[in-house]
Amino acid sequence: MNIALAIMYLHPGADPMRNFIVQDNGPEPELREGAEEKGRVRYEIKQPEEGEEPQEGVHYRYGIDYNLLIEGEDYDLIERGPHIAAWNLEAPQPTDAELQAAWEAYQEAEANTPPVLTELDRIGAELVQRELEALDLRAQNEALGGQIVGLELRLLTLEGGAA
Repeated sequence: MNIALAIMYLHPGADPMRNFIVQDNGPEPELREGAEEKGRVRYEIKQPEEGEEPQEGVHYRYGIDYNLLIEGEDYDLIERGPHIAAWNLEAPQPTDAELQAAWEAYQEAEANTPPVLTELDRIGAELVQRELEALDLRAQNEALGGQIVGLELRLLTLEGGAA
């Protein structure tokens, strides 16, 4: 399912660059219980000034260093797939079932929509039509030419027999 197209089907006036963001981060790590302390690392942001007490979020922060952890033992890689990362429309964010229904309706609408011809396609179709008309005129010309030749031969036969 293409989530962005399903949202655009539900909200045709929505701007995908401002009103919503759909992203797929690929596999993301999910920590198992107890692994947070094993992989916890303190990252220094800036040194506190003289006489100032270090404050978390200002001078340092804690994070997880996955190089200290073992995949399958301390964490698992989970594939979330495409998802709505940001929703800025006034309408409520659609559920997965609503998105799936909108995607199916979008596909059905696209299947029943005649293709839009570009200028090049339109000119090409017109050229093919004129070529077919020219072939038809050539065939008519040949048929009439054959009838004229037949009439001329009969005329010559009649003139030759009368002489």
